[in-house]
Amino acid sequence: MYASRRTWCGALVLSLLVAAALTGCERSLWESQFASSGATGAALPADAPVQIREVPWERVQETLKDLNAEAAASDVHPDDWPQAKKDASKARLLKGLQVSGNPGGIGVLGRSDFRTTSPVRADDGALAAFARKIGADSVVVTRSFVGKADVVRTESINEFRTGSWYEPRRSGRRGSTTFTETSTTFVPVHTREDQWAWIAFFLRIAGGNR
Repeated sequence: MYASRRTWCGALVLSLLVAAALTGCERSLWESQFASSGATGAALPADAPVQIREVPWERVQETLKDLNAEAAASDVHPDDWPQAKKDASKARLLKGLQVSGNPGGIGVLGRSDFRTTSPVRADDGALAAFARKIGADSVVVTRSFVGKADVVRTESINEFRTGSWYEPRRSGRRGSTTFTETSTTFVPVHTREDQWAWIAFFLRIAGGNR
């Protein structure tokens, strides 16, 4: 009986450690939702500074709307535009992001675009860490509340059970021993939570395009 309980407890501890390890290996939303522009940058050192600025959502949306309209109206795919037109489009994007400086010396490495009900912060270190990974030394972020969303969360319910068993004793009489067991059940819970839309542009300002 005791050996069985020790085995069960060992398996539980092992499963918790594995779950913790897997959680630590999960990619952030900044990384999993990243779309590269095709520009590349060498990874930055772990202690390299990363500038993170937030700009108004409406300003970014208006800029993207204008750029998408220009691309849709063109008979030529943006990848095949003359370099002068590509540079002009990039300059308009950077202006909309409130990024100053010579557009020719700034590399736009890509962007992350997602909606989530999970708590996300631009200053918790995850965004800066991913920026360094792809060689970005500056990030422009914007966010907007987009209403409520249906979410299914998993919650744990602990159950306790107490019992006893009889075993022979040296006196020849049978004695009882009590025990208590705990089991955990995970159940889905439906809720409605706040949903936020995020967009982050990753820039390489020191060194530009590479």
